[in-house]
Amino acid sequence: MIDGLCTLIEVDAWVWALGCQIKPGGVQTYVGFMHGGLDPDRFSKLLLALEHPGSGEFAEKFYEKVNSSKQHVTMLRDEIDVLNKAEQIEAGQYWRDADIGSLILSSKPLDQDSMSSIGLYRRVNDTPFSNRDKKIAHIILSEVPWLHMLGWPENRGVKVPKLYPRQRIVLNLLLDGMVRKQIADQMSITENTVSGYTKDIYRHFEVNSHVELMSKFLHGNLGDRD
Repeated sequence: MIDGLCTLIEVDAWVWALGCQIKPGGVQTYVGFMHGGLDPDRFSKLLLALEHPGSGEFAEKFYEKVNSSKQHVTMLRDEIDVLNKAEQIEAGQYWRDADIGSLILSSKPLDQDSMSSIGLYRRVNDTPFSNRDKKIAHIILSEVPWLHMLGWPENRGVKVPKLYPRQRIVLNLLLDGMVRKQIADQMSITENTVSGYTKDIYRHFEVNSHVELMSKFLHGNLGDRD
C-alpha cells in the first residue's frame, strides 16, 4: 500500500511509527519505525530531528488538531508550519541535515495518548507536495483504519517516553536492526557510550539481549512495569 502511494504522489521517503504520546508543543515520542527510501545515515539524522526539542514547536498546530479532533488528520508542511518556524530555529537544520523538505504528516489516534503516524517526505530541493497529493494520501491512509491498529506493543509503548532522548534514539536504531558499532558511527559517539545506553534500555524493558528486546516489541509484550 505504502509503495503504491509513494509511486502515485512521488514520495522520496516515508516512515510509519507509533507515537507514544500526543503532546501539542512538545517533543513527540516515537517507536517501532517502519520506513522506506532512507539509508542508515539519513534515518539516524531523521531520528535526531524528531528528538530535537524545537521540533515540537513548529509541529504544534498538527498535534493540536489530532488531539482536539480525535480523528485521522493529514496535513502538508505549509499547513503545519504556517510561520515557517523550521527555517528560523535550530531544529530546522536537523531536518535539512536529513534532507527532508516538503512533507505530508498523517496520524490516526489510537487512544488518549498514542497515535499511528505516517510521514511522507521529499528532499529539500524537490517540488513541494500539493494539496491534491495530500488529499490522495489522506483517502488511502484513512480508508484502512484496521491497519493502524496492527503491530504495536500492547500498551502503546507507554514506557518509551520515560527514556532520555538519546536512549530513545538508540532504542529505535536497535529496533531497526543496527549493531552497536553502526549506532556509534551514526550518532558520532563511542561504542562504550552506546553500550551504556543499551544496558539502560535492557534494564528499562527487563530484557537481556538485542534479540529479546526486538521480540518484545514485535510481539507486543512489554509487560506492565511502570
